[in-house]
Amino acid sequence: MAPRSGPAGPRVRLLLPLLCWAMASRSPGAAAPQLPSIALLGVQVEPPPRLGESVTVSCKALSSLPDLTLLYWLGNGSFVEQLYPDGAVREGAVVEEPQGSAATLRRDLHIGSFGARELRTNFTCVVLSPLGFDARQASWVLEEDPAEGPGLG
Repeated sequence: MAPRSGPAGPRVRLLLPLLCWAMASRSPGAAAPQLPSIALLGVQVEPPPRLGESVTVSCKALSSLPDLTLLYWLGNGSFVEQLYPDGAVREGAVVEEPQGSAATLRRDLHIGSFGARELRTNFTCVVLSPLGFDARQASWVLEEDPAEGPGLG
């Protein structure tokens, strides 16, 4: 018999983690899984960014299923690597910090040179697991440069 190909393959790959989670959540002593949530979204520069500066935005999320959780950034609803194929804006690696039976996941968004395009882009951090999702949008308040007059923001 020839190997099966077609749309059933991806469905099976998605179903397996859900079945594993369902079995694990029913085991004795298992803590009740919680919806994933974004705990912190913040810009890692003080004072607020100025045009032309390098900016890093950090997103931290809590998940009771860290191995089955995705944490990623979108720009205007598209994946960042598709919106910025030149790498001018890119995602860092996901960093996991265990917290009891759950974990905190962190993923940074790195903007090489903050400009008008980035000011107009809606950057959204998304956490997604079999239990649900959460999303938060980054907002920009630019510091006013006294030499240039009123700033954007």
